[in-house]
Amino acid sequence: MTMSPEDKVNRRDKNRASTVGLSVHNVASLEKIIIKDGDDEAAKDQRPTADGDCAVDENADPATVDPLHKRIRSKWSQIYSRHSFLILVICAILIAFAYPPLGATYLAPQITATWIAVVFIFILAGMGIKTEEFAKAFQRLRFNAFLQLFNFGAVSGIVFGFSRLMVLAGALPQSLADGMTICASLPITVNMVLVLTASAGGEESAAGFNAAFGN
Repeated sequence: MTMSPEDKVNRRDKNRASTVGLSVHNVASLEKIIIKDGDDEAAKDQRPTADGDCAVDENADPATVDPLHKRIRSKWSQIYSRHSFLILVICAILIAFAYPPLGATYLAPQITATWIAVVFIFILAGMGIKTEEFAKAFQRLRFNAFLQLFNFGAVSGIVFGFSRLMVLAGALPQSLADGMTICASLPITVNMVLVLTASAGGEESAAGFNAAFGN
């Protein structure tokens, strides 16, 4: 069938339009793929690590990475916040070892350690513990009875048996074995109970009640 010149021109225009449309569609699809790949790479670079921080891109600009001293300070802050009590105890022991008169003479331990420190610890504990929590701790009779029996029965009995065994074996003198038994039979001080329980994240109301009752 012979086509007229007008039909040929119309058909040529349609072919060009379809070709352009396909080209535009291909370009748009290619752009979507590129954008998606870029988002995946960015998400991969920012994925969280085991420490909770985002992984640093190896090809990142060194100017955007924190300096070494800032990273060390941040890491040290995290360690100190987790183990502040233990770190401070070690520092106090080292200072006392380096200069004993500081705590034995100048700080007046007969006043600061026996009155001021105890009152300060009780004030802090009282501010953080509600009266209702002390009432609930008092009502836990089974737990309180078990704790007292363990402290004054199990611990004392174990230390007494161990000290007698060491005396029979000739590893300890009689005076030291008797001192171990006496120390194991004494209750821990109330202020140390509150401090250690708070640092360990325990129940301060139950610890305060049992420490006061035991003493």
